[in-house]
Amino acid sequence: MRSSFILAFHLTLNVLASNKTWYLGFPDKRPFTVHTTRFLCAGHPNYTIVEQCKLKLHRNKPSALTFRATFLKPLEPVVGSMKIWYKTNVNIWRPLLGIDEWNHACDFLTAKYEDLDLMQKIYRRSLKHMLPHLDVRCPLQGTYEFTDFTFEDHMFPPFLPAGSYRNDMALLTVENLTVLELQFYGTVRAKGLIDLSMG
Repeated sequence: MRSSFILAFHLTLNVLASNKTWYLGFPDKRPFTVHTTRFLCAGHPNYTIVEQCKLKLHRNKPSALTFRATFLKPLEPVVGSMKIWYKTNVNIWRPLLGIDEWNHACDFLTAKYEDLDLMQKIYRRSLKHMLPHLDVRCPLQGTYEFTDFTFEDHMFPPFLPAGSYRNDMALLTVENLTVLELQFYGTVRAKGLIDLSMG
């Protein structure tokens, strides 16, 4: 008994020492693949012009997203809303683990990475990939765009269950008027024979 404990402890230490890619305490390996299946955008005509909102589906590689929108007037303060939904086995969308983030967009963009919670870190990392030259100064103004962006498996936490997901993102004025709304639909497919779904 004691020797098996020592062996397990030794193996754990070796794995921890040799593997430098850990994600918030979890091994940085993904037992799934992520596929974006639909991308929708809408803007309020008094505030935003959505010039391009397109998803290119590819057969054996990730889908590519292209987006371009222009803010007609400077926005400050502006609130960002992010919510993740999971599709159950009876085709009903339910909130995933209560992930429903609200934050002032300027505070979210300028905050130190260490001060963000888990979901904010994931969103911020995705935004950095989408818009590497994003101007984080406020007010939000001008044109924002990304071309041929793909969601890669490593952008997501390693504990994501298999299934269908919807991600709703919106920018709102303090009067609760939606200025820009984005919806990402996608699937997470498990690798191998084990069913990793929540359904």
